[in-house]
Amino acid sequence: MNDEAPLVVADITSEARIRCAAIGQGAAEVVENLRAELEKSPTLGRQVHSAMGELKLYTTRLEGAASRPALTVTYVYDAPPPEPGLIRIALVSPARFAGGDSEF
Repeated sequence: MNDEAPLVVADITSEARIRCAAIGQGAAEVVENLRAELEKSPTLGRQVHSAMGELKLYTTRLEGAASRPALTVTYVYDAPPPEPGLIRIALVSPARFAGGDSEF
């Protein structure tokens, strides 16, 4: 058993939880799994530029399943000293494909 405190604390914003509920089909569960994984590896995904230059903004894609569309998840990683850092999953939406259509 590991008694060490996590170096990063990850949370899902209320807005992202509402989006997961609207998407349904297991979106909340898969985003919760990502939240737990981000506490171990906070820089998963691809870093993107933000209008607020100091923010570390990341986006990642969660592959779809038979009952759930692929999802795009955007999160902010705030790691000022002293640790722990904080991750806020801020946006969850169905992934959009070039030339494709999304039902959401």
